[in-house]
Amino acid sequence: MDEATDHISDVDHRLIGLSPQFWSYTPILIGDLVGMVLINGVDCFVIPVRGQDATTGDLVEVECIHNNEQTGEIDDDDESGVSDRRYPTNTKGNCHILPLSRVLLRGIATAIDRRPNGCTLIVLDDGTGSIDCRYWDNTYNTNSAYHLPALLPEHEEQCDPNGFQFAVGDSLEVMGKIKSLTAGCTQHTTTQLGSNVAPMDIRFGCIREVHASSVCLIGDVQSRMANHGNGEVVHWLKCMEFSQRVASGCGDSTTVRNGKEVLSLLGTTIQSSILGDDGGNDVSNLDTGIKSNNILHRKCCQTPQRFRRALFYCHCEATLETLDSSFRYRDALLNHLLDMEEELRDVLQSPYAAKLEDCMDLYGARSDTTPPPLLFTYESIYKDTQLAAVARNVVAMTSLPEANAERLVRKTFAAMVNDAILSLYDPDEDLYLLVSNERVLEPYLRKPKGTNNGFGGAAGGVQLPPPFFVRSIPRKRISHILSWIESTPG
Repeated sequence: MDEATDHISDVDHRLIGLSPQFWSYTPILIGDLVGMVLINGVDCFVIPVRGQDATTGDLVEVECIHNNEQTGEIDDDDESGVSDRRYPTNTKGNCHILPLSRVLLRGIATAIDRRPNGCTLIVLDDGTGSIDCRYWDNTYNTNSAYHLPALLPEHEEQCDPNGFQFAVGDSLEVMGKIKSLTAGCTQHTTTQLGSNVAPMDIRFGCIREVHASSVCLIGDVQSRMANHGNGEVVHWLKCMEFSQRVASGCGDSTTVRNGKEVLSLLGTTIQSSILGDDGGNDVSNLDTGIKSNNILHRKCCQTPQRFRRALFYCHCEATLETLDSSFRYRDALLNHLLDMEEELRDVLQSPYAAKLEDCMDLYGARSDTTPPPLLFTYESIYKDTQLAAVARNVVAMTSLPEANAERLVRKTFAAMVNDAILSLYDPDEDLYLLVSNERVLEPYLRKPKGTNNGFGGAAGGVQLPPPFFVRSIPRKRISHILSWIESTPG
């Protein structure tokens, strides 16, 4: 491992996507999936590192053994007779942390619940544990252009193409994304795993489910073709082999690398670009790199500075829409909404004055001293002639321009809600809130320490949750805004 990157977290959000394993469907036992650890909000497969004994050449696990980083000698006195052995420097951590987002499971369906909304809930059991799997038969219809092929053999079309023929007792192979439903529990003092980094937020006992992208029914045909009796054994062996590769501390071509370990292979120039644009080529000055990685300063894309400052957002974080891959309509819509917000200087200027006052009460702003946020309806956006002209121009070269123009408006609006730029404030009146930094997030996060904002805790009393439109904001964006507030007076 490059010494310059030693104190970067293994779950640094800038790096986890560098690992191909993070995006591939990883064969894993359900027991291991259920026991995964949530580190800084990322689902991680954590396993003891296996290093090579310098005296015997044998692979040994170094879990719970704290060795001296300078000499490589074991510090604690155990009764195993290995206290005087020396280990190579690449085993100075005791755990290998590998962030994962997708898994490949195989087991028996022990319960099936077909929901009216088209979702099929399957409880899958492989002998090591059980987990809920949710499956929609049209998962990839909306964004098929961005669906990458799996790094595993494709499922046969004859294996339940409609997703409604499963029965309890069927042997199923499931490929899907991990979804954490609860945050689990943590100790007051965070633990340090595997590297010389700052303490991390480590949570155990999280409840998870799998959102399946593909479910393969292993029927009679597949049993004869693939020797079904040995199929489960082969899957178990693949899972065990994967665990051994993660635990390998040899650093060879068979070792599974996380994003931090991939970063060390990319060279100084690319490292500097990823860690911070203002850091130059000096990768050792990582504190400067981390601060310069703030969304206001990084140069990852051509997002206008107006959007970055007003929303602490860039297009790199946007939900993709195939009809508008260059974000032309989204840019026009964001500019239109920000113009409307700038014109709104007083609550009484809005046709939703009472709603605005209630909204401002939720995040602790006073309507007589703070400019109000923007409340608007979807209908006002849909009927805006200038935005409609932009939408028609964007999809003019498609086969059905009129239908696609309407679809583009709906899909872009839904994507902005998903990206937490907009929030549905009142479903009855179809009112949406523009969650801007200056009018909503900054006043809420600047509340005095003695009042509870849900992120730092109150000085005393009951912990109150943040408003619903603040809870939808990604923690990374909240972190950027808090760092900006600390460095900005007022």
